[in-house]
Formats: sequence, C-alpha cells, structure tokens
Amino acid sequence: MKKYIDLEEMVNVNCSTVLDIIHKNTAVSRKQITQLSGLSWGGMTKIVNKLLEKEYIVETKLENSSSGRTPGSLSINKSKNFVVGLDINKTGLKAIVTDLTGEVLKTFEADVKALDKDLFLGEITDFLDSVFKSFKKGEIVSMGIALQGIVDYKQGISVKFPEVAGWENVPIKNLLEEKFEVPVFVEHDPDCILYSFLKYGTLENTVLFRIDKSIGMAVAVGGRIIKGRGIFEIAHNIVVPKGKECYCGLRGCLQAYVSDCMGKEELDSNAINDFLPVMALTIRNMTNVFNADRIILTGELMKYSELFETKLMEELADNNLSCMVELLDAENRAVKGAFQIATDKTISSLFI
Repeated sequence: MKKYIDLEEMVNVNCSTVLDIIHKNTAVSRKQITQLSGLSWGGMTKIVNKLLEKEYIVETKLENSSSGRTPGSLSINKSKNFVVGLDINKTGLKAIVTDLTGEVLKTFEADVKALDKDLFLGEITDFLDSVFKSFKKGEIVSMGIALQGIVDYKQGISVKFPEVAGWENVPIKNLLEEKFEVPVFVEHDPDCILYSFLKYGTLENTVLFRIDKSIGMAVAVGGRIIKGRGIFEIAHNIVVPKGKECYCGLRGCLQAYVSDCMGKEELDSNAINDFLPVMALTIRNMTNVFNADRIILTGELMKYSELFETKLMEELADNNLSCMVELLDAENRAVKGAFQIATDKTISSLFI
C-alpha cells in the first residue's frame, strides 16, 4: 500500500512514484521507470515530460551505437527547485532547505519568546525572512510546515496553538503564501514525523507520540495516515480523575503530567515518575484502539530516554503490552516530513 498523505488520485501517486524512482536510482532510463513503476509508456512519458518542462529533473543523452538510438538518462535536478521544511514548536523554530533529493542545503534555528499571537507571527515571519534571503529569488519553490496544536490542513489554518494568547483560526497558509510567494502546505507536526517514517518504510498499524513540553499523536492504519481536523489531540484527555491541575482548567489531563518533565536544563525526576504510569496506560489504550503493531515515541523528551526507558518498559509490561515500542531521538524528523509532504504535493499539483 502506498504511504502517502492526501494523494488520493492515482495520477498524483504516480507523479511522486516516478520522482522517487529517479531519486533512488540516481540516473535511470524511461524504460526502467516503466518497469519499476508499472506505468504504461504513455503515462510515464506524460509525467517525465512535465517534470523535464519544470526542470525538476534533467536528461543526459547517451549514445547507443548498437541501435543507433540515443536513450536518455534521467536524474534529479539538484541546482534549483529547493523546498523548505519548517517546524513551528513551543520549544523553538527549526527549518531546513533541501533540494529535491532531500539533501539538506542549509539549516536554521531560533528560540521562541512570544506568547502572544501577533508577536509570535512576527517571530515566524522574521525567521522565514532569514531563510528566504539566504537563497536567490525563485530558487525556493514550496514550503511545508509542521505545526503543533489543532490544524485544519485542508484550509491551511492553525486552529489552536498551545499557550499562545489570541491564537485562533490563524490562516497561516494564506499569510505566508502572500508574503513569500510560494505554495505552503500546513500539517500537524506528529503527522509530519510519521510521514517521514512511512515514506520509505513498510509500517502498517503504527501509533506515534511526539513528546516535548506538550504531547501530540499520529496514527497510521494499513500504512495510511488517518487525518482530520483536531483528531488525536490527546493532550487534554483525562488520565487521572481529579489529578494534577492543568493550565486548561481541568484536572488530571495527560498534558499536566507531560509539561513538568522537561526542566530548563535537565529532566525533572519527580515529574517523570508521575508521567510514566499514565503514559504507559495511554500507550496501552491506543494500541488496543488501533490494533497497533508498532509504537514510536519521539520528541525532545527522548533525548533523556536512557534515564527512564527501563522503567517505562516495566510499566508497559505491567499493562501486558506486546507490540514493538521504540524510543527514537528523531532529530529533524518534523522538518524532514514537512519537506517531503511539500515536495510530493508540489510535484502532484503539476497534473491537477
């Protein structure tokens, strides 16, 4: 099963498939693309010609004396058509600029200071100004954004962002497209991370948790990410009735047990001891709901995994969890997933 988000029409899937084949094989002929993709000669030709027209790929002619023909070798154009992957997180802003092979050309990072909508938007646009000014006008062709909180990915709206005052229904796609004049694709950050795992993997039923000073969840069933506005926002699920007070006004939210774990410089041992039992229970419940065969824990908290992994596994064993659980310090996964989504959607849009 194909591992794509939002590429329901076969022609769109085929576009990304062709680009992936060219990428994986470095230099490949049209005949090889047809064989590897299962596309008809006509279907392959239409896609390749469009990619050549837009200069996403280049062709090198190779002499063939035996047949008198000059077959072409196709490869990714690495000199233009760059893509930005951006991760907007309470812990900071991070961006990468890559070519279409995914090779990182430059990395950018900045702290987040503002807790007000307008100031936060200013920080984001100032940060992106520095990204775009590092490249010639027109070299960057699209941008993918990984966002915390509730995201309407179809409309490109950030519905809610944790702990930022006044941040409601912000049309971030339109705002950034107008300013930077490139297509912008907005996604929930755990979906971006999971996409980066699914893109070239063989996962089927997978639940991923991104744990920083907040917690987000993404789910793939049958190798396809389940998507929808505001779904899997588990941070404010009650895990301990009348438990710790949460900033949202409720008591016993999962968020209340996550937010105190990461201090300014180190892990808070008391907070992590409170967190592990409720996290183990959450993992167990989500495994049952989605019949998961793999659980991925990632995010900033995993940098400290050696301090709590053994105890977490003991808690999971007490809950009779039998599926694979991985704790991954998946650095840059959100920005890489955002880049990959933007690349696939940009290529697919050529044929819509």
